[in-house]
Amino acid sequence: MMLMCAGALSACGETSVSSNAPLVDGDRPAGPVGTPVAGSQYFLVANGSSNIVFDAGAASELSVFLYSKSTGNPVSEETVKYEVLEGAGFGALSALNSFTDGDGMATIALNASETPGNMRIKVSHAAATPIEFNISIQARAVGGIDVKLTNTAPTIMDLKDIDVRLYENVGYSCNEFLPLRQQPEGLQLRPTPTTALPVAFDSLPITQSYMLTAVARGPRGQLAAGGCVEDVRVAGSERTNVEVPLQLIPINPVGRYEVQSYWDFTKAVEESGAVGSIITRILNVFNNPGQAIYDEIINLVNYAVGGIISGAINTFLDLTGLDDDFQNLINNAVENNDTLRRVRDAGRDVRDVIANLHVTSELIVGKLSSSYEFTGVDNWHGVTVYWRWNCPDNAPPECGAIPLLVDGTSDVAELGILSSNWSGRVVAYDDLQIDQHPLTLRYGRLIIYILNEVVLPTLTNGNAHSMSEAFAHWIGCDNIARGITGSDNEVCALGACIYADDIENFCGTAVGTVFGFADTLVRSLEFDIGLRVGGEAKLIEETSDGFVDRMTDGTFEGFMTSSDSSGQGGGAAAPIKATWSAEKLDYNTNNL
Repeated sequence: MMLMCAGALSACGETSVSSNAPLVDGDRPAGPVGTPVAGSQYFLVANGSSNIVFDAGAASELSVFLYSKSTGNPVSEETVKYEVLEGAGFGALSALNSFTDGDGMATIALNASETPGNMRIKVSHAAATPIEFNISIQARAVGGIDVKLTNTAPTIMDLKDIDVRLYENVGYSCNEFLPLRQQPEGLQLRPTPTTALPVAFDSLPITQSYMLTAVARGPRGQLAAGGCVEDVRVAGSERTNVEVPLQLIPINPVGRYEVQSYWDFTKAVEESGAVGSIITRILNVFNNPGQAIYDEIINLVNYAVGGIISGAINTFLDLTGLDDDFQNLINNAVENNDTLRRVRDAGRDVRDVIANLHVTSELIVGKLSSSYEFTGVDNWHGVTVYWRWNCPDNAPPECGAIPLLVDGTSDVAELGILSSNWSGRVVAYDDLQIDQHPLTLRYGRLIIYILNEVVLPTLTNGNAHSMSEAFAHWIGCDNIARGITGSDNEVCALGACIYADDIENFCGTAVGTVFGFADTLVRSLEFDIGLRVGGEAKLIEETSDGFVDRMTDGTFEGFMTSSDSSGQGGGAAAPIKATWSAEKLDYNTNNL
């Protein structure tokens, strides 16, 4: 018995020694093996409830804490294992092991599948009793968004081919939304042809907030409008209505343009003062050459014989036949001569030639301000007039064009057209407004140039470069005098006579009165026209870069006044109009 008791004591003593062995670092038992016994040193605690509900398709964290049983302190740098015991098909762990941090917490992620179901997950440590998580994966709560697109300026432009994009409301905001740039891909894209058709986004998790953007195109396929709404939230199993206003994108006219303008000076001559009336008189010569020359000569005859036959001048003119002979002689000379008839018809064209100017210019538009205002410079490069004298009836519009450069070396360099400066603005997206600004044109110089250097040389085979030279070439005052007085070289009545030499002198004076202004105008460059015009145009943007490519439907309207040879104004104001269009050359505005 003593031997048995000694053996038993020996056995009891080993057990006591093992269970009371000193701890290494206060936690681990010492001994030759040093292997901890499960549950003897630490304990695991779930971070929160161990019964968790996850949304299908969502990713959530599973975390636990590891504490020392002896001290109650968190234990760091220990390995915690995770294991799926049931329901592996309903979710996947991001890792099978995790290390505790300074707070004793170990974390992994569980990525739930889209299929609802249940999972059981064990979390364990070699020196702690394991714990389990019971996971219920439920169909997630989702909602939908119905988007209404609103064109904020339907009277200005119809919008079409609209791209509506949905984003999570993180990492991208409406402050960063720029319609003219390439848009980020986003969560979903819904194209729609018009604003009349609503756009729907379905099956959206309610746990997120969203941002919506829309980019719309104009009638030429250009990006024309955009809209953005953020912080959109979706209620579970409900639909959220969102309105996205589409704002037109202001377009920028900065750059250089080639401008074609067409000016109508139909009333410029008649209504622009004394010089204009003189030019009108010379143009009327072509409509009735006999009447025009007759009026001037009869005035001189009246002056010459009025003192001799006071109160009887009309009788004198009637008895001598001067009231008919001058006019009939000149008109018969025209009608009976095929060349002169063509001269008359050509002269009648001159009024149209000088009334319609085709101007080529360069327009430079400066930087657009925050209020959409800018300054511009319009530099005239050339003027084209059209005299379709030798053009057949079916000739193209460009037939008869007479291009005139207005640079410093050209024949019409002194037209006085250099450039005009003006200010303007963009309104209602694509409307250009131009403020009234001055423009000077030496219109008399242009008229005389066309007559003396183009029309008259053509009509006289190069023998005349002025109206007086042309009259002498066509008819001649000596021929008129001999034709009226006959072989006796005189016309007498009531005791008074007018002689052939007198008539020839009267004719020469009359021709000088009617036609002589031409040389004067050429020398003095008279008849400046001062224009004050404002206008508008439609801006066309075609390349979706926000810059104007073309300007169409342009108009200038205003009034004009003229000055005499001394440069003094006082001419009557006459209305003036022009139409114009422009094509973009480049973005260079260095000359502004």
